[in-house]
Amino acid sequence: MATADEQALFQLFEQLLPAQRWQELAGESEAQIYTLRVVVWMMLLQRLHDRGTQQEVVHQLTAGTLERLVPDCKRVREGNISQNRGGYARACGRISLDVMKTVCDELLAELGQRIEPEPELKIPVLLLDGTSLSLEHTPGLLEDFPPCRNQYRKGHWAILKLVALHDVQTGIALRPAWGPMYGPKAVSEQQLAERVLEQAPAESVIIGDGNFGIFFFLWLVVKSQRQALFRLTKQRAQALAGKELPANGEIQLCWRPSCFDRRKHPELPQDAQVRGRLIVVTANGFREPLYLFTTVAGEPEQMVRLYAKRWHLELDLRTLKCTTRLHHLRGRSRSAIEKELLIAVVAYGLVRTLMALAARRAGLHPRELSFTQCHGLLNAMAGKLLSPVPEQRAQAFHRLIVYMGKSKLPKRSKARFYPRATWGYTQSFPKRKESSAEAEK
Repeated sequence: MATADEQALFQLFEQLLPAQRWQELAGESEAQIYTLRVVVWMMLLQRLHDRGTQQEVVHQLTAGTLERLVPDCKRVREGNISQNRGGYARACGRISLDVMKTVCDELLAELGQRIEPEPELKIPVLLLDGTSLSLEHTPGLLEDFPPCRNQYRKGHWAILKLVALHDVQTGIALRPAWGPMYGPKAVSEQQLAERVLEQAPAESVIIGDGNFGIFFFLWLVVKSQRQALFRLTKQRAQALAGKELPANGEIQLCWRPSCFDRRKHPELPQDAQVRGRLIVVTANGFREPLYLFTTVAGEPEQMVRLYAKRWHLELDLRTLKCTTRLHHLRGRSRSAIEKELLIAVVAYGLVRTLMALAARRAGLHPRELSFTQCHGLLNAMAGKLLSPVPEQRAQAFHRLIVYMGKSKLPKRSKARFYPRATWGYTQSFPKRKESSAEAEK
């Protein structure tokens, strides 16, 4: 028998949002084929599909995959929907960024309710990290997201910096924050982390690497009634301890801002401070001692085990960039790439939520399932999940959950090892010695 959460997730997948909410957001005539609801679904299917082209989802529309969602109009009744992707492209452009943010925020908030508490701590634990994405080479994007440059020349692609929060148990993503990585308006990962911190559940634990182990961000985490577990650099750990650091052990201390912190963040109150523990661990397999600062109660060994799970986010970001093709955004304007980024995070969160439900049914941990296999299953069954027949939709949803529960990652007796070597290129091309205009002549 299906649980209430399973029924709620099935209903979420069927509708995404209640019908009344779609009407409030759309403000459009139902006489057109590409309504807001249809376009959002097509964008999700485009992100889930292996090729992910606009033409591919238009073919799915004409094949009847979205028959249940398409409004009743003359061209639909006559089976005369154009296979040209121009109408879909224009419909994507008509959706305002504010409407798309509202749709994605509400969907991510609904998915975020399924974040599971960490078993040992009994509270949610979220992993924090950043990455970069490449964008198209267009004048608008190059101005908003300048490319990197070295001592010789500028890069070709526009570059965007992104910071994300993911649940340590299920991998469900919250809405990320992004900004330019280079140029006069470049933002740091800590600045973006301040924005994404608002998405974290109350009283949760935030885990970050040494890039986030600074006083100001730690103070923001504690001020927002959340807990922290951050790695520190050796220099910062020594400055905090004020004495010789032990090879193993913990030190109770009160972290106060330095003169540099106050110059950089004059808004800090005079009594700003954070009480916590500095944990030092030296063990076999560690290239150097591990320095952790935490406000979480627990044994040092437990904190080390918890911090080790931060590696899950590295894998999650790789999955986002490779499996969901987020490594290079194809939009040619800022509005287009932000819509593309938001819908990709929703599609990723939808797969992760279904994986969590499948793992619970199969008695497994969500991290034991293969995201790539589950992503492929959802893509393969999308047509039946959107069937106009309710019984077929329910049957397909049940089958999807069962098969996802069987998509286990292989158990390896030891970690895979590859020698540090560089693959050679099969061919090389001579450097251009003339301008494009001269080459065209």
